[in-house]
Amino acid sequence: MTDITPAEAADGGAVPPDAGLAAERERLARQLRDTRMQLAMTQARLSALEQSATMRFGRMVANAAHRPWPRGAQLPRDLYRLWRDRGAPKSGAASAATALASAQLTDLSGTGGRFLSALTAPGMLSLSDPALALAGVADRAGLVITGALSALGCATLAPDAVVHPLLPHDADVVLEGTGADLVLIEAAALLPGAPWAYATDPAAADRGRRLARMIVMARSLGKPVVLVRNVPASRMPGIGWLAASCDAVLDDGLGVQLARFNPVGVTPARPTEPVYAGDRDPREAPAVRALLDSLTSGASAPVRLAGARSWRGLPALYREHAVFVTASAGQAREQAACGARVVGPLASGAAADSIRGELEAAREAGPLGRGEIRAALRDIFAEHATPARLAALARAAGLPAGLAGGRQVAVLARAADAAQAQRLAAALLSQRLRPAEVIVAAGAGVPGDALAALADHGVRVVTTPADAVPAGPEWPRPLARLATAPWLAPWTADGPQPDTYLLDLACARECAQADAVGFGAGEYEFTRWLDEPGLVRRDLLVPGGPAAADWGGHGLRLFTVTR
Repeated sequence: MTDITPAEAADGGAVPPDAGLAAERERLARQLRDTRMQLAMTQARLSALEQSATMRFGRMVANAAHRPWPRGAQLPRDLYRLWRDRGAPKSGAASAATALASAQLTDLSGTGGRFLSALTAPGMLSLSDPALALAGVADRAGLVITGALSALGCATLAPDAVVHPLLPHDADVVLEGTGADLVLIEAAALLPGAPWAYATDPAAADRGRRLARMIVMARSLGKPVVLVRNVPASRMPGIGWLAASCDAVLDDGLGVQLARFNPVGVTPARPTEPVYAGDRDPREAPAVRALLDSLTSGASAPVRLAGARSWRGLPALYREHAVFVTASAGQAREQAACGARVVGPLASGAAADSIRGELEAAREAGPLGRGEIRAALRDIFAEHATPARLAALARAAGLPAGLAGGRQVAVLARAADAAQAQRLAAALLSQRLRPAEVIVAAGAGVPGDALAALADHGVRVVTTPADAVPAGPEWPRPLARLATAPWLAPWTADGPQPDTYLLDLACARECAQADAVGFGAGEYEFTRWLDEPGLVRRDLLVPGGPAAADWGGHGLRLFTVTR
């Protein structure tokens, strides 16, 4: 627990480091990365050379000449084994080493594309991108991801991370300039029609070599490489060597992006006719195919086929209907996030009569109510949303947990005495979404260990004297300066709140991508002002920020939920 004096609370930001020292540090870091890259490539080429048949043959002959007995007697047998194994397929790791070693060391001589990299300080691409600067993400602390990514993967990750997709022709050059924390290879980005198509297929040797070179560059820069296998293995021939070359492999996909799949704008008048979204998968299990045929074929079929839709149009389709049938667990979660009833995912052993009964019950029940939609969103938010998957990616790659901390909430509160401080600690510990920080304006009667229970559970606790906080509606602003979390929640209640209080606010903010969320008469609706802000972006509450009454006039996204 940290105590802050009033003088420290009024202090400004840190002094920026000297520009000359920063430039020299970047130059030395770039030289070190070039040296590590050359060493990694040389080691890979040496490893491939040591495993070659020519080197093994020479070693056998030299050993036989050096020791005629028993090496000379064993030479015919060793040569026969070498001849027999000459066409045997290599293991995944050996194949990866050979692919990595095939990159030419001349690329590191400072010519061609490397000349551009030599003049680009690491991370400068993020700072020089006008779109990122306007969006306010260039200077924020968050996860920066680069790699072989599909268009859908970029759209899924973009609300929660800075994303730089790489192309085969310049991947090893641009990788250094992004200053990324993580190199992500998405299996969907290697499918036909994508820039990295067929990169794992032995027939596309040149594209596979470029992918391998990108991995080597990432290793030389000290960046972890993670493979996300979000397509069936039957569609990815030769992916074994790629999985063996990565630091971690995840099979759960990128999760549900609540900024795209959410119930914002749904109406109670949605049709309840069951719908199957998208085209049928030709690789369905025979039992599932037969079950879906019985549900979608014929004049009396209870399920209507929606037909092929672009991935950009799926959220609108999900919000327009109240009941869906699906054979995919990921699609079921996306439809549930949009406020629909979902029958499925269908299993191979499901009976057609049982599914028809579920469909009829869903049709009669009508669209989901407000409480049912919120309950589904809470579970998706906690376990299956994209930020949760990004946290799992960071853990698998060995990155600091704070890099994927876009959901961290700091609670701003006041406590006049010890009893009030204890009630505050108990209320916050009972929350399903616990805060990362608690900033408290403590009165003279609050002992130093009154909030120790929060610190024991890993919550950062900062206290400041109560006289440093003004009375009135502006009381959170001095406390906001002391917070490091990106989102602030002013806590005004002196007693228990529902255990879903912070969870509902954070879930609504993530769905709307709003700057502030508060309570009002509208459920999941945008508004022009907030009477009672519940969760606010930190920049809006720091001293000098716009007044709450003027937030709507500054073009901010304000969102309301009901209690």
